[in-house]
Amino acid sequence: MDAIVEATATGAFLPGDRIVEAEVARALNVSRVPVREALRILESQGIVINARYRGMRLMDVTVERLEKILKVRTALETLATREVLEAIRRDSATIKPLEQVVAELHQAADRGDSYGVARLDTEFHRTLCRLSGNDVLLHMWEPLSRQLTIIFGLSTLQKDLGLIVKEHDELLEKIKAGNVGDLIEAVQVHILDYSRALDYEGLIELRRRNRKRKAG
Repeated sequence: MDAIVEATATGAFLPGDRIVEAEVARALNVSRVPVREALRILESQGIVINARYRGMRLMDVTVERLEKILKVRTALETLATREVLEAIRRDSATIKPLEQVVAELHQAADRGDSYGVARLDTEFHRTLCRLSGNDVLLHMWEPLSRQLTIIFGLSTLQKDLGLIVKEHDELLEKIKAGNVGDLIEAVQVHILDYSRALDYEGLIELRRRNRKRKAG
């Protein structure tokens, strides 16, 4: 399952690609049984879409779909930041797991590990939601996690890794500063503005053309 997500996040598979169980198993060098189970789970999470007459395909990353995901993320993570600040006021050590994720982000970027950065980007936001102490919020956010890893992975293909890390450094500093208004504004810029500045559809189309050219 994670291998399929990683392959999509790194551009080996592309959003919108038709998924054939046997071909995925061959590409990942595994048997068809775990692939079948992984696809079932990924379908429940919206990563794989089983459309009538079109077969099974990876989710599309279109402007419209991205906007829907961004709006849901913004609502959930805005609430999470408010509750995390309250938790930090009660116990300053609450922030330590976020500091650890950011430290690992720096290490991944330093070694040029694009997928590692994408995975840790997701982990930063998962940790933010978890530290809110709101299990309902985390339960609502978690189904988005693999979709986010794919989106974050695609962003690393067109964005400097150091810049991605810097954005999380800035978020961490805003959390430490403890100003609710400033932090919420920073979260919204991070989720909405930075994501909207990237051309996901253009990147996918370019890689699809390049793949066809190499295939012959």
